[in-house]
Amino acid sequence: MVDSRDSKIIHSEAEISVDPNCTTAFMTIRPPSNGGLDITVDKALAAIAEKGICFGVLKEEVIQAVNERRYGENICVARWRAPVNGEDGKIEYFFNRETTFKPVEDENGNVDYKNLGLVRNIYKGTAIAKITMPTEGTPGTDIMGKTVSQRVGVPVSFAVGKGTELVNDGTEIVAVTDGNLTYTGGAFCVEESLLIRGDVDVSSGNIDFIGDIIIKGNVLEGYAVTSKKNITINGSVTNGTITADGNITVKLGCINSTLHSELGSIKMDFCENSKLYAGQNVEGSSFVGGEVFAGKNIIASGKGVMMGGKYTALHNITASVIGSESYAKTMVTLGNNAVLSEEMEGHKHTLSGIEDKLDQLGKIITALAEMAKVSKLSPEREQMKIEAMRSRFKLQGEVKRLNNRIKEIEATLERKQDLSVSCKRAFYPGVMLRINSYVYQVNVMTPHSKATIGDGEIVMVPL
Repeated sequence: MVDSRDSKIIHSEAEISVDPNCTTAFMTIRPPSNGGLDITVDKALAAIAEKGICFGVLKEEVIQAVNERRYGENICVARWRAPVNGEDGKIEYFFNRETTFKPVEDENGNVDYKNLGLVRNIYKGTAIAKITMPTEGTPGTDIMGKTVSQRVGVPVSFAVGKGTELVNDGTEIVAVTDGNLTYTGGAFCVEESLLIRGDVDVSSGNIDFIGDIIIKGNVLEGYAVTSKKNITINGSVTNGTITADGNITVKLGCINSTLHSELGSIKMDFCENSKLYAGQNVEGSSFVGGEVFAGKNIIASGKGVMMGGKYTALHNITASVIGSESYAKTMVTLGNNAVLSEEMEGHKHTLSGIEDKLDQLGKIITALAEMAKVSKLSPEREQMKIEAMRSRFKLQGEVKRLNNRIKEIEATLERKQDLSVSCKRAFYPGVMLRINSYVYQVNVMTPHSKATIGDGEIVMVPL
């Protein structure tokens, strides 16, 4: 006799299990028995739906499992869409935040102990840092159709220091002025002027800065200070080299030194055995020995002494005493036509080269503009256009400066009759005066006089 329970027909069915986080669902197909029917795809899908699963159903996996009668296997039939977390913002600095002062070593391994890298010059528009904005990310969905929140990216924390600004929709920090780049208080700053609180010596090394420099102390032997603007030294300069595009002021004086002001003036108390060059005026209380050149005037104020050495001014010279009772050889030259003519010819030659460059840049800019009318320029060509326009603007400024200087020289050369050397107290023997092509040797002490051109020669006129 057969037990009726053993002959019960059992149809194939699908058992569905869901993980606690509703991220996946698995199906196990139970086989039929006693002539039961195999499960169909529709019934398997219905079993999945009965569990409330409505997202991420892997229908192809269900079909394959049913068709292949994969009884007893644990088959993944639904999978969630995981959220994509947002990325945090970040900042990339193009300069080191920590500054180490150490001697500069060249490619041959030679170490220059006077160049310590105290200053980091940076120009207006230079990128200091790049900021990457945070992203929102994308929410996910579990297999029950519920939204799973993502982690939203957090903005990076940073500060915008003095002399810098955010550009390009807050994605870049750039310098807004030329200056010295420092990192203080958690931010990069650009200082337009540089303050040296002590001496320029082994502790600071040589100074090379594109802005104004103020030195509270002295410039010691063998050190150099260079600026694209002005230099002020509260102390003195001894066996040093001072170079500036603008004015140079030394509150005390200089000894055995070289001072060069390309476009400005030099002012100091005393000067001994030094070489001075100024595009404008040179002014001091006393000059002993050395060589002095002024693009305009030499003014010996206060004591007003010019004793020994060579003095050249393209306009006028004013002093109290020129020469000395010991007949120190003192050469004074005014309106040096040769110097001016040579400078003017040099400027004209430079202008010719600049005009050629401007012509080439103009052609490049025009060609790129024509290309832009046809189609959008590639980033590389767009950058080329920007660089060409920047170069043209800079060269046009240089053309203007050189043309102004040429006009100034031409006016100076036409002003020969205005040249004079005024001496409030006395010219001493040993002084040789040269005004343009005229020469005058002082053979006797000549008080309170002005040397100028009259009747085709240098004459002394009482003050």
